[in-house]
Amino acid sequence: MIRALVMASGPELEAMEPWLSYLRETHEVETRVIGSPEDLAGLERADVVVAHVPSGALEGAAEAGMADFLTSGGGLVSLHCTSANWSRGPRLGPLIGRAADRLPAGELVVDVEHSDHDITRRSPASFTVLDSGFAVEDTGADGSEAEVLLSTTWRSGRRPLASVRRAGSGRVLHFGLGGAATTFQSPAVQDLLYRGVRHAAGRSEGAPVGVGLVGFGAIGPEHLSAISAVPGLTVAAVADRSPERLGAALGLAPQALPAQGLGELLDNPAVGAVVISTPPNTHFALALRALEAGRHVVVEKPFCLTVAEADRLLDAATAADRTLTVYQSRRWDPDFMALRGLVETGQLGRVFHLEAFVGGFEHPCHFWHSDAGVSGGVIFDWGAHYLDWILQLLPGRVVEVSASSQKLIWLDVTNDDHFVLRMTFEDGASAEFIHSDIAAARKPKWYLLGTEGAAVGLWREESRLVATPTGVSEVQVPVADLPCELHLLRPGPAGRSHDQRVALPLAPPQAFYRNLAGHLLAREPLAVSPGAARRNIAIMEAAMRAASCGPQRVRI
Repeated sequence: MIRALVMASGPELEAMEPWLSYLRETHEVETRVIGSPEDLAGLERADVVVAHVPSGALEGAAEAGMADFLTSGGGLVSLHCTSANWSRGPRLGPLIGRAADRLPAGELVVDVEHSDHDITRRSPASFTVLDSGFAVEDTGADGSEAEVLLSTTWRSGRRPLASVRRAGSGRVLHFGLGGAATTFQSPAVQDLLYRGVRHAAGRSEGAPVGVGLVGFGAIGPEHLSAISAVPGLTVAAVADRSPERLGAALGLAPQALPAQGLGELLDNPAVGAVVISTPPNTHFALALRALEAGRHVVVEKPFCLTVAEADRLLDAATAADRTLTVYQSRRWDPDFMALRGLVETGQLGRVFHLEAFVGGFEHPCHFWHSDAGVSGGVIFDWGAHYLDWILQLLPGRVVEVSASSQKLIWLDVTNDDHFVLRMTFEDGASAEFIHSDIAAARKPKWYLLGTEGAAVGLWREESRLVATPTGVSEVQVPVADLPCELHLLRPGPAGRSHDQRVALPLAPPQAFYRNLAGHLLAREPLAVSPGAARRNIAIMEAAMRAASCGPQRVRI
């Protein structure tokens, strides 16, 4: 456990709360908050000091104690202007750097300068904040230069925004951002600062984890390319019964060892984590076997097909002390990230009604997705994505589930043609999800009503030109694979609404696997917890019962 002394008060402490909450989720950092320099007397009970001090230098005994703490092996994470203030001290100045340039508030494009450092190894190459900044560049007391981690462009030059340096036996991270509260809400910043605390406390990242992929179907290349691109993960083995698919996998990951099945893959000591990428009705047995063999496990969605299976997997992960998660990669779809941002920042007020839709009027695929005996039913297909999304937007307890289904047109497949799921939440909010393959008119992808506004996600249509041996053809992109056109509507005069189209963020690359690597190697909070995955399955199982037996009273 890292013991962190957090020196902040007032607006600075309030702004830091989202990040302090993140630290609590890691279960790796114990924080104690202090508000004045006199409280630094307890440094012998700390591994690292995190300071966000808007004004005032350390003086006298406080400065001497902080300098002694650093030179004897303690760590300092200095936020925003803290280094500029504390560098005035005769002992601290040479340790943390004296020269400070202030960058006024505005949009700062932050670039990673050192992509192979423990603090920045899996950070986005670039991210944007609305903040002011401080750059500290001076050499340390021993003549060592600061190692720049982040920088930005300012007046045609590059200015460092984050740097690390040695201070005797200790370590100092200067992080020149944090003047704006929104900075501490940024996932990129939260990850960086947590890893900064670890670095300042002398913790190093673990060795890379070898990953074995079980099943190389249509989504196999996505898994392999993402794993290969993430520092801290390596593709160690691939198992598939098809020689053709196995050959295709090894073409993408030639360093991986081939395996005929899970047993042979688990015999490989280089495999520390297993990705189950097989049809849904096989997920439970394969994941249980991998957990009992002492491997971390990633399961393709849906997690499994029943709550009983989910509970056994959670118990097995706990017993083996291994990570269990589900590949909910669409949490990082640009339109969902934008919609979630509207909800979490309160721009809709309290959301009390949500509708979501996917589908059209088209024959479903002939693969296992349309076979209820393998897939679990149509609600386990796109529903695995949409329920995960809905329960992120409305995290309250579900108290009733109702559902209805239709089988009218596509009799050659066993999935229902049309499925409607409705949920009532404990706070009175309601949600509806429709998956239909017989909808000649599509509803909006998203329709959210809140006490202060609404959000609507409209389907887009797009075609692309594709080169073929006979020329160039225009191919229609499936609408479900395109980000929707998202609109924010706010009440206006005379019953009219202000309609604002919402800009979508860029999808962070390999976001799921970057989080997994950070969790396995540095105990960063897991983005997709097994408990959240179990909740999705509980709702889907209740929906299947409700479609046959009527509404289900639940507490999920």
